[in-house]
Amino acid sequence: MAFTFLLKGTIPELAAPRLRLIHKWTTHLLRPERQRITAILILTFLPLALFAILATVETQQLTSKAWNSVQQSDHYQAARYQVGAEESLERKYRLEPSAAVLQRHTDAGAALVSILKTLRSEVVPDEQRQIDGILRLHKQYLDAVHTQLFPAVDAHDLARQTAVDTGLIDPMFDTLQEEVNKASVAHNMVAKQHVRQLMWIQKALVVVTPLVFILGLCVMCYFWFKFQLQQTRLDEVTSQAMAHLKTEATTDSLTALGNHRAFQEALGEMMQRMTSGGQGFTLARLDIDEFKLINDRYGHLRGDQTLIDLGRILTAQFPGHAYRVGGDEFALLMPGDGDRAMPLLNSLSATLRHEQLPTLSVGLMSASQAISSPDDLQQQADQALYEAKRQGRDRIVTFQSIADRATLTGHDQVVSFRNLLMAGHMDIAFQPIWSCPPDDQSTVTLLGFEALARPAAGSGFAGPQELFDLAARLNRSLALDDLCWSSTLKRCHGLPAGALLFLNLTPQTLDQETPLAPRLLAAVNAAGLHPGQIVLEVTERSVGHMSAVLHQAKLLRDAGFRLALDDVGAGNAGLEMLRQLHVDFVKIDRSVVSAAPMDTVTNGVLAAIMAYARVTGVRVIIEGIETADMLRNGTSMGADVAHGHLLAAQGYLLGRPGTNFDVMPPVLDNFTQ
Repeated sequence: MAFTFLLKGTIPELAAPRLRLIHKWTTHLLRPERQRITAILILTFLPLALFAILATVETQQLTSKAWNSVQQSDHYQAARYQVGAEESLERKYRLEPSAAVLQRHTDAGAALVSILKTLRSEVVPDEQRQIDGILRLHKQYLDAVHTQLFPAVDAHDLARQTAVDTGLIDPMFDTLQEEVNKASVAHNMVAKQHVRQLMWIQKALVVVTPLVFILGLCVMCYFWFKFQLQQTRLDEVTSQAMAHLKTEATTDSLTALGNHRAFQEALGEMMQRMTSGGQGFTLARLDIDEFKLINDRYGHLRGDQTLIDLGRILTAQFPGHAYRVGGDEFALLMPGDGDRAMPLLNSLSATLRHEQLPTLSVGLMSASQAISSPDDLQQQADQALYEAKRQGRDRIVTFQSIADRATLTGHDQVVSFRNLLMAGHMDIAFQPIWSCPPDDQSTVTLLGFEALARPAAGSGFAGPQELFDLAARLNRSLALDDLCWSSTLKRCHGLPAGALLFLNLTPQTLDQETPLAPRLLAAVNAAGLHPGQIVLEVTERSVGHMSAVLHQAKLLRDAGFRLALDDVGAGNAGLEMLRQLHVDFVKIDRSVVSAAPMDTVTNGVLAAIMAYARVTGVRVIIEGIETADMLRNGTSMGADVAHGHLLAAQGYLLGRPGTNFDVMPPVLDNFTQ
């Protein structure tokens, strides 16, 4: 009992100190380990927690940046769409001008400005300056379109349209489109870069975080999944939007065929495949016969329905190969040569007759390795199409059948011409013109110099005639004349006192509504000359639009310029021009001067011109004097004219063209005896 009591009484008393000792000992023993564990946990947790916090902050920032970049990219894509819409509506207005198209073009421009201003409020200052530049360029483009191009369309001035479009609108629009595309691509790249950085951080969190925080892993995986899902949805929406915008940008809204841009892209791809050894193909240019008559007689709704019906048939018979490239112009890109394409086109004609639709004129050209560019191929197909229309329409003409009489402008020539205009330089030679009074044959006086433009060496042109013929075909004669004027006036600082400067004007330059006088007057004044020193040579070949020529001539004379009728006798319009156009000089063509000594009829023409000079007091300049016989015949025929000091001459016999104004007067006794 006592023993039991002892045990019962002493165990708690003995156990308590032991337990306290053990507790104290174990506490002392485990304290460093616990501290180490706590320190390790803290040291492990804090960097991970800090990493997680930093990663979260960085993730949020990158997510925000990526989202902002994507939104900005979407805005730029919308801007690209509006730019494309403006271009499409601009071309549509040129083909089918109307108030509705003009309003749509205005709305597209306003939408683009709104998008760019929204972007400007969201981007950094550097990009704001870039957007300001785009807005200024867009305003210039709209001003040019609405003040120059569309008025030219309304006035049905094709030459002015083409000059404004190619010389002003196209370069300005290309720059605008390039700037918008550049900004869009840059924002797309930034968005992708942010997403890649974000993905890297997320993967790091997936690897590190599970070691300590299972829950954190689950949460991170959850958010990663959500983000991936959101990113996937965002990518899908972006892809769909891009596909939709591309479809709209390359599809004709009326016929659902590919538009002009889609045609150019497809043509370039087929040319590239062919030059790489792929299959050849055939280009067909189609034009609806008498389409204007349909619009005029039945209205534009009927015309639109005709286009829709033709688009439906082309889609059915040439799926993926048909394009609407203009108002009533279509194109087909068909695999194989012309022999394979001809039955398909005949089947198309049969279908149109069966459905009682208008007939088509077709120009056909098979591509080959010899064709170096899409422009050459299109030009050849267009030549065949024009021949089909000339022959009476409703027929198919291949370029091969007219190749021997077709006039083509090579791609290399076009490039050389553009390079020459961009270089802004022409070689200029000055040929002296001498007054020839007969009372003292040994004495002549300097009347002036004719400025003769020459393409610079290495320009790709053999001579000036080839250059000016190409400018006429490209409808760029005014630009070339501008270059010749500026190059000449830069060299005329040494013009002798009292001498006149003769400048040539091409017929196409005169045949336009925009007055030439202000621009030419400004250039002459800037060169330190006055308009009374300038004689503008108008060729009798300018008779194509007499009213325009007469209007321009009156404005030039009112500005103080003198006029000369050039190449008189070379054509059949000289008398008509002399009757209606008041000139100061008549320049007799070299062909008349050279033939007159041997041909009585030509000699009569020369005599008639001299008689005109006697009556009107106009000064006569005999061109192309190369032999003594030509000089003797001309001066003898114009003896009575010369008594009034109205006769002058120029030619190699009297002085060759030179690069300066240092000339010596010829002694006429050496030639007239």
